[in-house]
Amino acid sequence: PPALLGDTMRRHLAALLTAATAFIASCAQALPSDTASAASRLPLDDYQHSPTQTLTVSNAYRVLLIRCARRHGRTLPISASPRPLVGPRTWMERRYGLTDAADAASYGYGLGPRDPARHPPETPDLDPATIAVITGTGDKAPPGGCQEQTRKALAMAPAGADPSLPQHLSMLSFQSSRTDHRVQAAVKEWSACMRAAGHSYATPFDPMADPAFRDGTSEKELATARTDLACKKRTNLVGVWLSVESAYQRTMIAQNATALQAAKRANQATLRLAQETLDAETRPPASASASASASASSDSPAD
Repeated sequence: PPALLGDTMRRHLAALLTAATAFIASCAQALPSDTASAASRLPLDDYQHSPTQTLTVSNAYRVLLIRCARRHGRTLPISASPRPLVGPRTWMERRYGLTDAADAASYGYGLGPRDPARHPPETPDLDPATIAVITGTGDKAPPGGCQEQTRKALAMAPAGADPSLPQHLSMLSFQSSRTDHRVQAAVKEWSACMRAAGHSYATPFDPMADPAFRDGTSEKELATARTDLACKKRTNLVGVWLSVESAYQRTMIAQNATALQAAKRANQATLRLAQETLDAETRPPASASASASASASSDSPAD
């Protein structure tokens, strides 16, 4: 039915854009004292795009996808304007629960203007001919469709490299660290600290999922967030977790050195191409620049 077809197409494009972002966008040492900040980095962060860089690639992907569709006679009903950063600003920001004092004071467990709920994904209606151009299923579509052409333009699938490897290993290191006895001991200390203050949470992720904190930012939420950070500082939860997971990641880096270097180079190349795409998008046309220069010259006072 037409209605179902339209819904399928909207989901298809939304999935494309989401997948592009996701694609672009993964022996312990001495434990640091005090609470590590959201600005801390894990070893694998050096091999993958940051959230801001992931957004740059995602925005460039949108621009190139729109251009490709236009070249083949189709207009995508999505905006080429850069999307704002949504969610955490660094991979560390909510990795071990709430860690940013400024966010906690203003938004509690929310993300304020970066809350994904404030920036719903675009789900436009697409006709069959446009879907064919995007996916490469039509006679007039480019090989692989505009989605494949765009990936190639951004070098997102280079031969001999897996750009998503750092992200995959980062997920594995998080899972390993979460079950590590040192982290579990620190989590139990944090939980006991919270319980002493009247809050019953088993893990630092539980307050963020508390249904009581979903309808705006209440004083109770702000107070809980302050207690949460105080308990993290008192128990050094984030410092312990960061140190333990960093050790897991250093081992992974040693075991996957060649593949990670290839992934790093691939991600750097994609980011460079994405930035060049966005720079060209905002640069005035050559004719306009020439006209502006000529006008400026004619308005300049004579020597």
